[in-house]
Parts: sequence; structure tokens; C-alpha cells
Amino acid sequence: MINQQLDEQQLKSVCSVLGDTTRGPSKTILSNYLSECRITVLDDGKKTVGNGLAYTFGVNKRDWLYNCLANEINVSHSFSKVFAFIETVLNPIRYTAQDKREQYLWLKEELNKVLLFVGISVGDNGKLQKTVKASTLDEVDRRVNALKKKLYERAIHSEVTKYCIADYLRTDYFDAVFEAAKGLAERVRQITGLTNDGGELFQTAFSTRDPYIFFNSMRTESEKSEFKGLKELLEAIFHLARNPAAHTPKVNWKVDETKALDVLTLISFAHKYLDECHKIPGK
Repeated sequence: MINQQLDEQQLKSVCSVLGDTTRGPSKTILSNYLSECRITVLDDGKKTVGNGLAYTFGVNKRDWLYNCLANEINVSHSFSKVFAFIETVLNPIRYTAQDKREQYLWLKEELNKVLLFVGISVGDNGKLQKTVKASTLDEVDRRVNALKKKLYERAIHSEVTKYCIADYLRTDYFDAVFEAAKGLAERVRQITGLTNDGGELFQTAFSTRDPYIFFNSMRTESEKSEFKGLKELLEAIFHLARNPAAHTPKVNWKVDETKALDVLTLISFAHKYLDECHKIPGK
């Protein structure tokens, strides 16, 4: 049983997350959740006046939500319904649709950033649980962003996280690897202006006779070998990660977190080479 309490600022921070204009649930949905938890839904103070022209006055969604929750606490002298409301909003069953997954992850992460300072966290099942109280922002970031931290520790390139971070954070490692591999080909297309894909793209871009891309002068055998090595690395990644994922049913291609991190690290290494690449003038 959760018996902790929220102070005024903590409650306001919770309401700022749940009442976020773009990523939080709508006011109508929040009103339904409040009613479901038997919390009085207060008037938001909006009034429309005028002759033909509407002028709207009143509090915003997060302040309205704060008023509702603060009123419940003042009347009942208890936080039990407030915590029940948070669990109601974070019930995973409400976010089973694919387009809702990112919203759920955002709400859970942002709420935990507040609740850890109270000694509470939202678990994977959407339920509140007691935990060790955090005392610093750095500690909160380490604990809330555990998956992100693993990416940061490996210095994963931003071009990798751009394509795969949402999939990775919802532990969909199959799609994370697949999207990151596709992002590698897109990066080569952006540099060269070519439009083909896969092996054909890399063979054309890194042709030793008529290249579209360069990162060294290719005057020495060592430079030529390095140039050829990058092409072969890109091809190997596609054979390893992109092609199996494209042709194998998702349920049959098992990718655990360790394997995903290893592949993403390899893709990141290739991107760091591509940082030094430029398009051949005139191509």
C-alpha cells in the first residue's frame, strides 16, 4: 500500500505531466478517469460571452487537473484516490494500440522523474510501487533512463538513436535493429545523392574506379584498404541485420537486448566513419 504524500510542488509536477497539452490525455479522457476514481470533476472556469464572437476565459488543463486533485486531498485528507487516479491513467491496457505506445512510455518516464523524489515509481504493469527515494536529478536520470543509459555508455551515434530509440525503449529490439540498419543506407544516399539500396548502393558509392564518396585520398595501399573496408563493413551489416529482418518473420528472428546493443554499436561505428565521408565533386 502506498502511504507517501505529495507536497504542493510535486502534485503540480504530476499534473504538468498528465495535463501536457500535446502528449498527455485529453481533458475529456482525464475527466472520465477522475469520475472513474470518484474524484469530483471541478468546473474549469471557462465562460463564453459576446455577440457572435466567442471569448474564452479559464484555467488551462494542468491547472484544472491540479484543482481537482487538490480538492480531493483537502476534502478526504487522503492521497489514496490521487494515487488510484495515476494508476488509472497509466493502465497499460489503455495503450495497446501502436500509436499509443510512445505516449505511454513518455508518461511513465516523466511521472517517474517526479515520483522517485517521493520514494514511488510506476512499474511496468502501470501500478505504483514503493522504491528507494531519489535525492538528486542525476540519480533520477540514471534510474529512469536505464535503457537510454546503456546506449549512452556505448556512445551510440545520434544517427542510430534517431531511427531506433522509440523501438529500443519499448524493448522491440527486432525493429530497433532493422530501422537502424535502414538508416545506415539512408545516410549513404544523403551523402552521395544515389537512390538505390543495399549492396548495389554500397558497391556504387564505394567503387574504387568511379567512387561517389571519399574520406581519404586512396593514394596508398593502406588508404585503399581502409576505403574498401568501410564498404565491406556496410555490406556485412546489411547481410547481418537488415536482410534477415526483411525476409524472416519477426517471431522467428530472436534479438535480445545484448545482441541488439552489439549490432547497434557496430552500426554506430560505421556512422562515425561516414561522418568523415564527402561526396565526390561533380557527381
